[in-house]
Amino acid sequence: FIMAIDFFVPLFIFLYFFWPWVFSWQVWTWWLGLPNFSSFEEYKPYQTSYFFAKDGEILNCVAKPEEWRDVLSTSDIDLKSAPIARVILAVEDRRFYERDLAIDLRAIARALLEDIKAGKIVEGGSTIPQQLVKQLLSPEERESRSVARKLKELVLASRLIQKFSKDEIFLLYLNEVPLGHQRIGVEAAARLYFNKRASGLSYSEAAVLAGMIHAPARFSPIKHREAAKIGRDNVLKKALTEEAILEEDLNKALAEEILVTNEFQKSCNRAPHAIDYAREILKKEFGLYFDAEFQNTVWRGIKVYLTLDLELQTFAEEGVQKTLEAYRERQKENAIDAEGAFLAIENGTGAISAMVGGNDYGRRKFNSAVQAKRQTGSAFKPIVYVTRFEEEIALGKPYNILLNETVSNAAISCKDKRDPKTGQWTYWAPRNFDEKKFGAWSYTRRFAIAQSINRPAVWTAQAGKCRLDPRILEMAKRLGIESALDDHLPTALGASGVSLLELVRSYSAFPNKGVLRETYIISKIYGPDKTKIFSKLEWKQQRAISEVLAGVMVDALRGVVKFGTARSLDSLKQPSACKTGTTERYIDAWLICFTPHVTLGAWVGGPADYTNPLGDRETGGRTAGPAVRHVLENWYKDYEPVSFQEESEEYMKSLVSPKSFQKEMESLKDSNPDSEAPQE
Repeated sequence: FIMAIDFFVPLFIFLYFFWPWVFSWQVWTWWLGLPNFSSFEEYKPYQTSYFFAKDGEILNCVAKPEEWRDVLSTSDIDLKSAPIARVILAVEDRRFYERDLAIDLRAIARALLEDIKAGKIVEGGSTIPQQLVKQLLSPEERESRSVARKLKELVLASRLIQKFSKDEIFLLYLNEVPLGHQRIGVEAAARLYFNKRASGLSYSEAAVLAGMIHAPARFSPIKHREAAKIGRDNVLKKALTEEAILEEDLNKALAEEILVTNEFQKSCNRAPHAIDYAREILKKEFGLYFDAEFQNTVWRGIKVYLTLDLELQTFAEEGVQKTLEAYRERQKENAIDAEGAFLAIENGTGAISAMVGGNDYGRRKFNSAVQAKRQTGSAFKPIVYVTRFEEEIALGKPYNILLNETVSNAAISCKDKRDPKTGQWTYWAPRNFDEKKFGAWSYTRRFAIAQSINRPAVWTAQAGKCRLDPRILEMAKRLGIESALDDHLPTALGASGVSLLELVRSYSAFPNKGVLRETYIISKIYGPDKTKIFSKLEWKQQRAISEVLAGVMVDALRGVVKFGTARSLDSLKQPSACKTGTTERYIDAWLICFTPHVTLGAWVGGPADYTNPLGDRETGGRTAGPAVRHVLENWYKDYEPVSFQEESEEYMKSLVSPKSFQKEMESLKDSNPDSEAPQE
């Protein structure tokens, strides 16, 4: 057998390389039915697509099942000095760069001798080109040990080294070698097992991967740690023998513990509701989507950079979870299956910095931050007041007295619904949360806003007897609320459904000096070949309200924190301005806030309908407030506080100091700092 090998192999090489005009590539292709190299020449394999946070951290990964692949280029890895390249060359094809032939006769002879000694196959003689072209054969042929398969492999490998450079072949090999757990190529494997780039692997980690090449399942460091260690050690010793590593490298690598991590898998499943939202935009605006047939470009690997601040996103997710846990603890057996949502927008750009659509994506994929249209309660009142303030400024009233003007708190009753059978009318008569505490005939607007008193807001919203001022609906549109709003008076107390995204966006105009910026979540998109598909270069904006009017609203909502229904936030280092919202029967709880940097909001309520109340006294400040507090407290922890100050003199002039509130504040001494009036 050995004599036959010694005779036929040199004969084949002689005939193929020295008589190409007799045995041409076309003849071999026809005779053996060989595949072509188009998949290598136009190398566009299935790749993993990634969604990144704004700092470049991975948020989500999408890959074709059984083909998680990250294609390396020569700019990603040094093919001569990287540990993964050195150990693979040492154990798989030590003379790859020195040899001109596709096969290694000495390696074949050595492997054959070792197999005879062992009485079984213990070592292979296949070179890197031979192993690579195996990918071109059918799955059945790859498993075959027939002479025909070996001949095909040999001819293909010989042709491969004629068509491609050594670096191109080795790079293709590194990208195509299967390494277990659906990972193809060293980059995908390095990410899965060690949460590293292939270029950053240590000799120990590189040897673990090299030891898996011929039996990925048996030497998996996830399932078979001891076997993986044995495989690693054998690779390292072989690498030393082949002078690919130094003895000190060997000793250090042998002493290194194999530490497999699941950090990469966790990083591929972050911010799921935000990822769904971004994927909808990709499909709608760019025509990029992951089809079930795996035909679209995105399956070849795209990179999408989002505007999410990973630290803020993490605090938001924690905040929603803690908020719901605290709610369940308070209500105990009376607690409903409540859901929570959170959203933050960067004031200066309109970028969405955090989005939490629910507490458990596995249970509910519905995005309550974007898709839910819930009644807002008193969180709608700023739109009512800003409409009236704009009118009064236009009529010449000084802006610095607007908040100190009084507004009626008198009872009001309006026809609501008529019974078709009896012809009798029911009446809508808004009440205050505590009629005894808030029973005065009038209050200053500043105090009415801060304490979320209902009837002053209703009087402010009227245009004639029991009619809603239509300019309020116009103002809502100018501030970015796109949902259809009811044109009746209860809308003044938040009776219309609005999404959390819309409400947070509308509030962002106040710290932005009256400018409303378009919200967005995608900043850059790169295609499979690293070409730029999209880059955010324009930031659409429009003036929603005047700069002075925005300043008045900042001052008004600062009062909510200083002496109003969100005054538990006043103890935080970073100043904020907020408005709480609680709907009728405590069905929805809201808190919308802003700082000079960011506008953020939280919502808590029933997940499916409006029929189940959260429970008695589950108000916006008490129920949704903890999520906002958790974010503000932690996100600003390592930063110096920034006050609400702008360069504009007009803006500064609008920040007037409140007049005396001694009487009003006296009545609040022993009250809950986060109590407010539900919309009724």
